[in-house]
Amino acid sequence: MSQKITEAKPLGVACLGITHPHTSGRVKAFQRMANVRFLGAYDDSPLLEPFVDALGLHARTKEEILADPDVHIVLVHPKSYLMADWALEALEAGKAVLCEKPAGRGSKDTQRIVDAVERTGNLFQVGYCWRFAPSVEKMQQVLQSGELGKVLQVRAHAGCSHDEADTNHMKQPGDLGGAFYVIGCHTIDRILLHFGMPRSVNARITKFAGQMSESAREDAAAAVLNYDDKMVTIDFTSWDPMPWTEAWDITAYGTHGVMHSTPMPASYKLYHDGKNGHPQGWTHWNETSFPEIWAVRKTVYSPEIAEIGNPVYFDREATAFVQALLNGTPSQVPASQAHNINLILEALFESASLSGQEVKLG
Repeated sequence: MSQKITEAKPLGVACLGITHPHTSGRVKAFQRMANVRFLGAYDDSPLLEPFVDALGLHARTKEEILADPDVHIVLVHPKSYLMADWALEALEAGKAVLCEKPAGRGSKDTQRIVDAVERTGNLFQVGYCWRFAPSVEKMQQVLQSGELGKVLQVRAHAGCSHDEADTNHMKQPGDLGGAFYVIGCHTIDRILLHFGMPRSVNARITKFAGQMSESAREDAAAAVLNYDDKMVTIDFTSWDPMPWTEAWDITAYGTHGVMHSTPMPASYKLYHDGKNGHPQGWTHWNETSFPEIWAVRKTVYSPEIAEIGNPVYFDREATAFVQALLNGTPSQVPASQAHNINLILEALFESASLSGQEVKLG
């Protein structure tokens, strides 16, 4: 189990893996925090040198980082096939771990992480940063309050923009899928946060011959998550033309109200029918618009996918992680969440391979 951390002691942070396009955004988030210092980065990629030069870090071996008692936090950000192995090594070395999603290549990897967290007692958080949007937090509050009445229908939409569906990052050999797997998992994280695990799924995950890049994987996906008291539908496009996530939306339809919630730019619309103690009509809320877009530019250390420019979600995520570490409180996005997301994704791809047949979970 990791050593006792106090607010007076500087938090040491290091990277295992730097090839994921979110790495620079998370490093900068921790660099902006008070009483935090970076103690190196490791990767076997040739991109390590330009990465550490650009972010003011120094290269170290994996063994040096894991053996350093002044390293308290490890950011695990390699490609998917290394995520679980490196996260396990860091946990066993007594480190707190913030691991990029999906935290491995499937449920076998995430089960290993769940077991390691239980065995070591160390903090582990998965990088589902969108859930730290105030619009997502508001939707959780509204759903838990019951003010919408019985929520019987939920619709979710998401997509992959900037033509990233045709990048190598979305076509890693051995990954379960492409853009729907790598990006669509964010939406499944939100659905599990709000509604828990479904009992079964149906899905169609489709590649349209001759329409888009032949080397890209799925072009579009549609799924049904079946619960005992509601139905949740997901639709996903791999070729979203919008530069942010303006089109991403989860809408809950209740017997006394409706709520739409988008993550970035964060906004929500909430309707009450006037029969549940709230005045009839719509409430609209928008967070202050952001001056810098989500994906900004390609760099020497992120040559394929533009690095993340807008810091707000990584800042909120890093704050939640550090507070959990300092206070000994549970992870807000634990290993079990990553595991359940992978179980659902595997069931969705299985259903799609069976022409949409129902696949039961657990």
